[in-house]
Amino acid sequence: MNAGEGVMKLKFFGMVLILLGVLILLSVFNVFDVSFGKFLGFVFAALFGYTGVNALVRKGFPNGLVSCAIALVLVLHVFGVHRFTFWEGFVVFFSVLLIEWGFFAILSHRG
Repeated sequence: MNAGEGVMKLKFFGMVLILLGVLILLSVFNVFDVSFGKFLGFVFAALFGYTGVNALVRKGFPNGLVSCAIALVLVLHVFGVHRFTFWEGFVVFFSVLLIEWGFFAILSHRG
C-alpha cells in the first residue's frame, strides 16, 4: 500500500465518523430515526458507493456500476423512498451486472 492509498482510507474513515456523528445528532433531535439496521445500511451504502466511485475514477466507465447501484438501492431503502424486498434488490443487482458486462463487451472490442 502506498502513501496515497493510506490517505484515501483515512479520509474515508473520517467521512464514516462524520456520518455516524450526524446520524446520532439527527436521532437525538428526532429529525431522523436511526436504528442499528439503518446505520448498517448507511455504512454499507457508503462502502459500496466509495468502491464504485473509486473504480469509476481509477479504471473508467463502466467499472464500479454494480457497486454504485447497490449503494443507490441501500440509500433508497434506508430513506424509505422505495422498500426493496430481497429479491427486488437481487434483480436490480443482477440487471446492473448484466449492463456492466455488456458495456465491457462493447468497449473492450473497440478498434
